[in-house]
Amino acid sequence: MRLLILSLILYGFTHLLSAQLPPEDTHWQLIFEDHFDSLDHQVWTVANNFDHYGEPQVYTNRPENVFVEDGELILQVRKENYRCSDRREAGCNKPWYEFTSGWIETMLWSNICYGYLESRIKLPHGHAFWPAFWTFGLSGEENRSNVAEIDIFEMLGSAPITQMGTNMHLDYCKCPDNSCPCKFLGQARCQHVNPEILCNGLDLEIPDYSEDYLTYGLEWTPDKIIWYVNGKMVRNSSNPGIVDPVRVIFNLAITPWDAPDTTTPFPSTMHIDYFKFYQSVDGTTIPDTLRLGGEGRDSIIPPFTSVTYRAKEEIIIEERFIFRLGLLFIWM
Repeated sequence: MRLLILSLILYGFTHLLSAQLPPEDTHWQLIFEDHFDSLDHQVWTVANNFDHYGEPQVYTNRPENVFVEDGELILQVRKENYRCSDRREAGCNKPWYEFTSGWIETMLWSNICYGYLESRIKLPHGHAFWPAFWTFGLSGEENRSNVAEIDIFEMLGSAPITQMGTNMHLDYCKCPDNSCPCKFLGQARCQHVNPEILCNGLDLEIPDYSEDYLTYGLEWTPDKIIWYVNGKMVRNSSNPGIVDPVRVIFNLAITPWDAPDTTTPFPSTMHIDYFKFYQSVDGTTIPDTLRLGGEGRDSIIPPFTSVTYRAKEEIIIEERFIFRLGLLFIWM
């Protein structure tokens, strides 16, 4: 199924409005939002004494690593000697760690499957930092077809501060002796214009994320996975088979392949202003046919904006579709 995109650029203003994105579009319904006035432990679980695949840091639930301040959730990475109290029960792989940090994930969301996720975040930048906002398959699901991951972003502190990773991974299904119906898609190719682009390992150029807050969004449907930064679409991919419910994760890691150096600032923090989750009212986020203008559908585009309209099959421009440029009206 093809996707048609009509971009109308007026007066060169760089802000992009996506006509089918929340909160402007009535086809979306806000299911959940958290502005982090406090940390709701009925929604979020905080990792404690958690060693994630041998990364240098250990995640703890101490207020030194995870706390709420001024309406923000803050994850803090620290350089300090930390000893796990009981390695066998706690999940630590080493008796001592040189770094600690924070990890939270949703625990209420066994039915998160398709929708639009958005968070406004300020990230640290420093050699070997590895903050991420991502989704991963739920644990304990026996009838899933795969255990997949979508990285809304992965930032590498050793890379340029305008680079964002948008990986997809589909090879995590762990079934003993292949006894469950897993789809090992692995390095499956995405249906991009460029057939050489893989579903993982794609980096994008975005604004400087170390200077200010950016809003990161992900639209996930059975057909499409689309990334947004500050409301602007930055990547548009077919869905290569990510179909199962997921949990949402925020974490601030250190890369296991490249250690911090003398320039790496400690402590450093990841600020999460809010998290929102929307689902479409009618079960789809992109219409088959989009009609602009026409009887009963007068469409006026505000001045100094650029607007993107999307449809799967066709975009029809009818009478009374108006571009308003200052005092100039163009009728189509």
